[in-house]
Amino acid sequence: MGYDLQSLLQLPLFLGMGRSELADIEQDVQIGDTHARRGTILASENEACTALVLVARGTVMSSTRSDDHSYQIDETLQAPLLIQPEHIFGIKQRYTSTFCAQTYCEVIRIEKPTVLKLMELSMTFRLNLMNIIATQSQRSSRRLWHQMSEDIEKRIIRFIKDRCIYPAGQKQLRTKMTVLARELGCSRLEVSEALHRLEEKQLLIVRRTIIEIPMLQLL
Repeated sequence: MGYDLQSLLQLPLFLGMGRSELADIEQDVQIGDTHARRGTILASENEACTALVLVARGTVMSSTRSDDHSYQIDETLQAPLLIQPEHIFGIKQRYTSTFCAQTYCEVIRIEKPTVLKLMELSMTFRLNLMNIIATQSQRSSRRLWHQMSEDIEKRIIRFIKDRCIYPAGQKQLRTKMTVLARELGCSRLEVSEALHRLEEKQLLIVRRTIIEIPMLQLL
């Protein structure tokens, strides 16, 4: 294992695990770490998810497209970041977003056979992974039950937030006004006016086909 034990114990999958437990596990499984330069694709949309990819250090850009490719949301995500762990099991074992290194990144990749072995050897690892996947599932299921506001500004905010992986940080929505109006069930003029009101409040920046949100949490 190239990554030192103390640093590994600070990462989501290994939180709560003792040094002795991790040292024992190291004798039975191999956990590889790699370095990724800026621009390296860490996972691609529709690529088979055959491993847990854990970004230990660095900044990553995720890009998620609608099914018809009419709009896309880009997010700036900070390590530590576990890339779509819910897709390593289940009916669709493929990534739904593309993740690209924005800076130099340290990446730990745990192949699926090793994941299964770790789940067998360590209760801590098993509970951490289950908690991460369960939390993601619960957040996703609740989004469908949020009340839809009649206020266009709030509907735009809701539209963006519901499609983001992480509810904070820098985001970009790439789309046309007509597409956003169609998705929100209102007119293009209503969308344009609402976006410019939000821009006046310094909550976002409107460009031709890009809406930039410097800090999603402020919305």
